[in-house]
Amino acid sequence: MPARESVPLRLARGRNWTLPMALGLSLFLAACAIPPAPKPTPAQASQLRLNISGRISVLTGEPPEQKNLYGGFRLELLAGGAGHFDVFSPLGQMLARARWTSESASLNNGRQTQDYASFEDMTEAALGVALPRAALQNWVRGEPATTLPFTRLGDGAFEQLGWRVQPRFEGGRLHVLRAKRMQGPAAQLSLVVDETSAQRAIPAASSPAPQASGSASATPESARP
Repeated sequence: MPARESVPLRLARGRNWTLPMALGLSLFLAACAIPPAPKPTPAQASQLRLNISGRISVLTGEPPEQKNLYGGFRLELLAGGAGHFDVFSPLGQMLARARWTSESASLNNGRQTQDYASFEDMTEAALGVALPRAALQNWVRGEPATTLPFTRLGDGAFEQLGWRVQPRFEGGRLHVLRAKRMQGPAAQLSLVVDETSAQRAIPAASSPAPQASGSASATPESARP
């Protein structure tokens, strides 16, 4: 008789374990089935006001004549293809402020504000290398400009406008951007992103650029501390 009573007791205990395990498994599978938040399309991304700050390094030329400009940066992308790009010394002193819209480009170097015929001319004056507009409009989002020809490479890299671009993400955000010019004089751009924020874009306001102090200077690589 005791043996007969022990059988339903063991079965009852087995049923008590089975129900919670089944519920837990169902919840786990349901959670796995929830898709991640969709990545914004290029059109949606262009409607976001993007603020990025971090560190910048620009290498130009070949050793032993190689030069390196390095310091901090703050990039603000507005609606309509407009933007602001501030460059700071390693000690935080503003060296230059670049501003552009779809129709104009200007640079304040601490002494005067000068207008430029193209975005490339402006960035060459500010950084010592002519960057395509896509570099500060699209590449900083970790993507090529989809309106221009490009080639996808492995590990998220791509080639566009004669540059090989390698973005690296951490936690779903761009952390490091490296771009190397494959055609023409040697040049490399490196951005290390410390902070990023995005909100719905507003039209760029037309206000005078603040005066910058000092001037951006490139130093030989061999002279770096």
